[in-house]
Amino acid sequence: MLNTKETTNMKQKNIGDINTKVFEILSSLVNKKTAKSITLERRLKHDLGLDSLNMMELCVDLESAFNITINECGVSVKTVQDLIDLVSGDDNVKSSMPYNIEDYPLPKTKKHIKRLKRYMKLSRLVWRFKVSGLENIPTDRNYILCPNHQSYYDLLWIWAAIGQKRVDINKTCCLVAELFISKTDILAMFGGIPVERSGDTIPAMKRGLECIQKGYTMLIFPEGTRTRDGKMQEFKGGAAKLAIDAGVDIIPVRIDGAWDIYPPHQKSPNILRFGRRYPLNISFGKPIEPSEKSVEELTAQIQGEVERMRK
Repeated sequence: MLNTKETTNMKQKNIGDINTKVFEILSSLVNKKTAKSITLERRLKHDLGLDSLNMMELCVDLESAFNITINECGVSVKTVQDLIDLVSGDDNVKSSMPYNIEDYPLPKTKKHIKRLKRYMKLSRLVWRFKVSGLENIPTDRNYILCPNHQSYYDLLWIWAAIGQKRVDINKTCCLVAELFISKTDILAMFGGIPVERSGDTIPAMKRGLECIQKGYTMLIFPEGTRTRDGKMQEFKGGAAKLAIDAGVDIIPVRIDGAWDIYPPHQKSPNILRFGRRYPLNISFGKPIEPSEKSVEELTAQIQGEVERMRK
């Protein structure tokens, strides 16, 4: 039996090993100058400059190195010490999520499917759809849709443009803002996976990857949020990262007219303009293979294609 001193020495050695490995992993994600300044007090995002993609890579590397499962590595983990406490199983690091990300997407009942189909059909009647590139939508495999984001209804309108014959709407999902968590019917209809208000996308991204690997078709708005002025914002790399990790194609999507129909300052969408239905143009580009591309290269290619399809 080990005495108290021997137990303490073993524990200190184990902590030392954890520290060394965590520092090693962090050093691989930052530049050489920043790597030299890593200490227990350094903040992961503000001091070391880790973004959401870096944080996701960090989680993956830690899980592999320590044979553990990390459900959260974002908001509650702010410093290097927090990270070590998390890996060590220290109870001081608590999950800040008021829900279990593994519960999403919520099960789609027959009622949800019926309602979604009705909304899709109604959309085609209320607004004047002009759809192109449907021949680019694969029917024999799943993929990730990457559209620009102009309005609250973009998600519905894109599925309405594709139509239920080209996609199994029972196996579709998307990333949505956490504010929709109380709207369970909407979350279930669209296969919503909530993203934390703080912008920590890691739990949702990991869950999204699991869904894609199970055959789900996913829709992600690479801009992260709706445009406020009608102009397209810079694309973030989350969708590219998922496509690379899952080995599925990206379908670039361009939506035009949605901002005119439902601008951010209005509480409800416009229906008629000069007695005519508002036009809505939705274009689907050719599949983009993620193989042999970096996240940055793939993200730039996606944005370039979406910009090219502008009407």
